[in-house]
Amino acid sequence: MNIEEWRDVLGDSLAVSLNLPVAPCDRPATTGDAAAHLLDAIAVLEEGPPAHTKDEPAPEIQRLELKIDLLTDLVSSLLADRIPEPAEVLISGAGMVLPAGVLGAGDERVQLYPGQWLAQPLILELGTRVVREGAAGASWGSPDPTLRDALGRWVFRMHRREVARRRMSGGN
Repeated sequence: MNIEEWRDVLGDSLAVSLNLPVAPCDRPATTGDAAAHLLDAIAVLEEGPPAHTKDEPAPEIQRLELKIDLLTDLVSSLLADRIPEPAEVLISGAGMVLPAGVLGAGDERVQLYPGQWLAQPLILELGTRVVREGAAGASWGSPDPTLRDALGRWVFRMHRREVARRRMSGGN
């Protein structure tokens, strides 16, 4: 799947290729505010403390962080059987492209898990679907600007992370 070949679905904004747990879903769609809250919380948790902080957190804070990590791991392990298999997707703030076999013809929503360590999906409405060359693409069905902005920020973070990973491994 090539991003440029799917601009009609992904729009002109930044798009990234990710391996994400994704599957059709019949649950109600996540609201824009809830999506923004979830994606912003994931960003804060994944980024960790600011790089300029040289001081170690107090032992009480370290213990609290470890307890929260353990609780998150326990809850996620209890829900692990609900998390779908990962698939290679192209995603942007405007839509997504995934292998054609993931979605059925009547599927109107998709669940995707933006945090591999968190068993909390985003439920997103699908708009017009395009199928070509073994892949299916759909724009987001919700016109909610809060949702699209949150997805766009998340895609930017994922792109930035991929660029940093490639630089660290010596590739471009």
